Amino acid sequence: MDAIRKWAGWIAALVLVSLLLLQVPRGIFLLAIAAGAGGLYWLTRPKTKGSARNSPSSQPYGLRPLNKGVDGPDPAALTRRPLHQLQDVRLAAVVLMIQLVRTGAPLTAAERNVIYDLMADPLKIEDRQALFEAAWQLTDRGRVFSPVADDLTPLLVSRLTMDERLQFIDMLTRVANAYGEASDLQQEAIVRLKRRLTTARAANLQR
Repeated sequence: MDAIRKWAGWIAALVLVSLLLLQVPRGIFLLAIAAGAGGLYWLTRPKTKGSARNSPSSQPYGLRPLNKGVDGPDPAALTRRPLHQLQDVRLAAVVLMIQLVRTGAPLTAAERNVIYDLMADPLKIEDRQALFEAAWQLTDRGRVFSPVADDLTPLLVSRLTMDERLQFIDMLTRVANAYGEASDLQQEAIVRLKRRLTTARAANLQR
């Protein structure tokens, strides 16, 4: 391509010089050749900075809006605080319900609906959409569930009674079985969290 551009430029230059030396109508014929060479050069010219600016790869990165039922914004682009700093136990509960699913697969509509139902009862959350979106941004697709649970266990133990902890384990089980049978990984994660919630004392888990 570079060679074509180079020769097209030379041809155009030579023809233009010839036009100064030759008479019409031969000059008109050579003018046509010059026009063709110039057109060839135009078609094979390098792209300018202006055209590169409009390419998709050069556009500034922006967060995609959350679309529940499919994976939403790229979590790497989100600014968020460490999970162990959360103080809202209901937000922590929703984070764990979402992460339990997202560890192995995208969140389905069935799983989302179960989470929304649990947010209404027993969590008694009024603005479910706002809290769901806040919790979503604290989760990652493919992130291992157990470290997330470990960060939030101290909060759950300090704020929930034993009956409430067992109730939360039942909630996680409902979410895991919302779209088919829970996977072995989900079952193991729930069993591990239940063990921690029912055997550890709040004072021993405080950071």
